[in-house]
Amino acid sequence: MKRKILISLLVFVLIFSTLAFGEAFRVTSEDQLFKGPEVSGKIGDYVLKNDRVAFLVGDLHNFHGYMKSGGNVLDAIYIGGKDEFDEVHTYFGWPKQAIYENIKIVSDGSGNSPSILELKGHHSDIPGVKIKTRYILEPGKDYLKMVTTLSNNTGKDIEKIILGDAVFFGYARPFTFGLGYKVNKIDTVLLGAQGNNVAYGFSTLQKDENGNIRKIHISYIFSDPEIMTVPIKNGESVTYERLFFVERDISKVLKDVFDARGEKYALVKGIVKKNDGTPIKNARVNIYDENKTLYSVSVTDKNGNFSFPALKGKYTADIDVEGMISISSPSVTVSKIPGKDAFDNELIAKYVSENKILWGPYLSDVTPDSVYVNWKTLVPAKGEVIVNGKRYQDTSVSQLHHLKISGLSEGGRYTYKLKIEDGDAKGLESEEYSFMLPKKNMKEFRFVVYGDTRTYNKRHRFVADKIAEEHPTFVIHTGDLVMDGRIKSDWNGFFWAIKNLAAISPFYPVLGNHEYNSEYYFNSFVTPKGGGEYNEQYYSFDYGPVHFIVLDADILLMQKDIKGMEEETKWLEEDLKAHKDAKWKFVFFHEPFWTNCTEYGVVPESPTVKYWKPLFEKYGVDIVFNSHHHLYERFEDYKIQYVTTGGGGAPLYVHLKKPEDRYPFTVLDSVGYHHYVLVDVTENQIKVVVKGVAKQTDKKKEDGFIPEDKLLDSFKLNKF
Repeated sequence: MKRKILISLLVFVLIFSTLAFGEAFRVTSEDQLFKGPEVSGKIGDYVLKNDRVAFLVGDLHNFHGYMKSGGNVLDAIYIGGKDEFDEVHTYFGWPKQAIYENIKIVSDGSGNSPSILELKGHHSDIPGVKIKTRYILEPGKDYLKMVTTLSNNTGKDIEKIILGDAVFFGYARPFTFGLGYKVNKIDTVLLGAQGNNVAYGFSTLQKDENGNIRKIHISYIFSDPEIMTVPIKNGESVTYERLFFVERDISKVLKDVFDARGEKYALVKGIVKKNDGTPIKNARVNIYDENKTLYSVSVTDKNGNFSFPALKGKYTADIDVEGMISISSPSVTVSKIPGKDAFDNELIAKYVSENKILWGPYLSDVTPDSVYVNWKTLVPAKGEVIVNGKRYQDTSVSQLHHLKISGLSEGGRYTYKLKIEDGDAKGLESEEYSFMLPKKNMKEFRFVVYGDTRTYNKRHRFVADKIAEEHPTFVIHTGDLVMDGRIKSDWNGFFWAIKNLAAISPFYPVLGNHEYNSEYYFNSFVTPKGGGEYNEQYYSFDYGPVHFIVLDADILLMQKDIKGMEEETKWLEEDLKAHKDAKWKFVFFHEPFWTNCTEYGVVPESPTVKYWKPLFEKYGVDIVFNSHHHLYERFEDYKIQYVTTGGGGAPLYVHLKKPEDRYPFTVLDSVGYHHYVLVDVTENQIKVVVKGVAKQTDKKKEDGFIPEDKLLDSFKLNKF
């Protein structure tokens, strides 16, 4: 009897353990939200979760970026991983999209059933087209099935409509199966993206009119996957579906896509080791086909093992870890499908023999008796900064360093150089630079403001080197430092461009919309402590008779976080009140209140006006500096100068409103010139000179400019 009971219990346990679970619920507490650098979830959102993956869908009021409503996927993780995904919203040809008006949980996933969330709404440009979308997460699956039905109730036929999604991969780099990291117009089984610790992928099981599984079409610049383009007659409906995968690397996503679509493949395995035989864990491995095109990306486990699904052909593997190179590049020829293969030999890798300074040294957060010296190396290593012969050491073995040099004399001029110690690679020394500290009661100094450097590093380098010739005591960048703040390589280009400038002038950044609140932004700079989620989103500091305030407009404009905007505005008023006696007050944030620029149509007044403009007027702000629009503009309202300086390196705008249509408080504007704003401060006067240094000759080319000096504007403010 006991034996039968034990057997029954064992059978029950075995059966129960094979059951995958799923759940769908509305978020009621912070601990139900995901973790990671790109999380956007809030209380009130919806989660679909099983034993492998989890997805967060924004509530009707939680939408950001380019979305026009909630009800879209904002976060996605594999269990145990972190979110690096930005957003995906239902789309019908840019920028048309679904506007969702209702969300409900259809199935909570109990009883081993799928978790289902249903959304209803309408087409953003054709209200008579009704939309129903279901997000379906089945137990044991690593993908979210998204099924959308459009019903034409307009009273007339629609000849053509695109059915797809607008996808923004966040920290993950877009990957097209067959093209690698090159995303172009193509039909493919997988549009994926490889992040630091996670990979995403879109595919479909939708069948065409012949019963064959469709490929997805990749269109436009945001790598939007489209399933099909169809007509919809009045009174009829059309349904399309797609699969959103989450895994650790592209190879695992590709394997699961092949499995879901019934594609046959061979599973190829390999191992990565250092030249001393030690396995390299968590290392990215690039897989190339016989045409040397990136075929897939895999990440090694704790024992250095990796794998990928392969079609017939020859493949090679190469390590993709910053500072490391492959000693051997193993290869394998796949001739049998399905099957199992292994590389001919191990992938052996090592660090490069000599280290390299990738960033800097660059200065930040200067005070009368201290300054931060920052740098990043190719290979993790210790380092030291030698200031006037005195050594300041950073003993951490890492790539990125922020070393505070303190105990200095106010107003002093110092020389310094950086020394990188030997480690896994041979060390090196930088050249010698100099900087000057402020005095506590200084009355005169010079600083520079510029912005929007994001796109073209050569143009940015040219502007930055011109600024360095001015020897400013510090520099403030008004945002859009890089094209995409979540992409590591973008920051390499940025720090190359400011190398000569930031080595001698402390650098103060402002968050722009292209920084995307990236962890790379916050990790790269040291700023005075301020407010916001990261304590550096907005901040202030004093320098001589001037109080400087740096704000983050994108809390409202991109994140659409009204509560966060109210908190920032409260911080702003308290800061202005505490410094009401400062002789001069300057404010910096990215998107301006107004512009006469029409490069992408007429831009309405910014909603930040109602929050901040009354405070600027109440507490006597003197100048507000912005960028965002790639031109120079100046407005004067309520005795406040509003300066837009967007000429740091991004492609310049040339289209403006007609003179009679411009804001009546416009002072002047100038287009087509890369430029910066030079500000000389004395006790009783502010002198501003806007210097054009290069004329744009081709908007679409990195070197599409010619040097040309031109005075774009100048003005003075006096206080006696």
